[in-house]
Amino acid sequence: MNQVIPFEFEKLQIRVVAGDDGEPLFVGKDVCDALGFKDQNAAMRDHCKGVRKTHPLQTSGGTQEYRVISEPDMMRLVVNSTLPAAQDFERLVFEEILPSIRKTGSYSVKASRPQTLSRNQVAAGILLLRSAAEDLKFAPSAVLGGYQRLETQLGVTGLLPAYAIDAPSSATGGSSDETKAAGDLLEKFGVGLSAIAFNRLLVQHGIVEERERPSSKGGTKKFKVCVNLEYGKNLTSPTNPRETQPHWYVSKFMELVDLILPAKPVVAAA
Repeated sequence: MNQVIPFEFEKLQIRVVAGDDGEPLFVGKDVCDALGFKDQNAAMRDHCKGVRKTHPLQTSGGTQEYRVISEPDMMRLVVNSTLPAAQDFERLVFEEILPSIRKTGSYSVKASRPQTLSRNQVAAGILLLRSAAEDLKFAPSAVLGGYQRLETQLGVTGLLPAYAIDAPSSATGGSSDETKAAGDLLEKFGVGLSAIAFNRLLVQHGIVEERERPSSKGGTKKFKVCVNLEYGKNLTSPTNPRETQPHWYVSKFMELVDLILPAKPVVAAA
């Protein structure tokens, strides 16, 4: 592996190193700190699926081995973070850090003002974003992230709020509700269903719909969209930004399970 490339996110250090294949690897501890995971080892154990790799880093106490994670595993941590700032972290990584590293082998802050868009381009971008948000049932934070990208291209950053609240459509508390992937919640609550069977029931009850997108290899690929926002929200898929991935509100999950599971017959007493 090559030299460490440091950058910052909200005054927190995020270190990146190029792997043997040239692909960037993130120091897992740094990513977990930025995304608000209190137990870094547990976060990487629960959410990172790639091959475990370590890299020696110099610290005040000497050289230590730190776990480094791939781009897909970094995105898995992003989608499992409950911090509103996770959207900002994702945008920074994909719009600035990775393109700079892959082009020059290092990271440098953009000094020039972004190319501004024409009125027609702005109108087309807004129309596309609204259409996608309605069709794919984007979470509020995902919609805000799209508008923030347009704002950056216009060179008028700072007009939009820094975060959006994601909560069930019936919520009145005014704070973000924790969400997790179906597989994590099925295990957490001891529901005797596989994620495949759970998703099949969600489709049958009209809570999730299957959509298609063109595949880069030809043909189409299917993905799922949550259409009942009382129980979940849609995040950008960590494996493909052209897809959404349903996440489910932890506080509403067992209510959702009760809704989709067939009622057990009542046995009359003898």
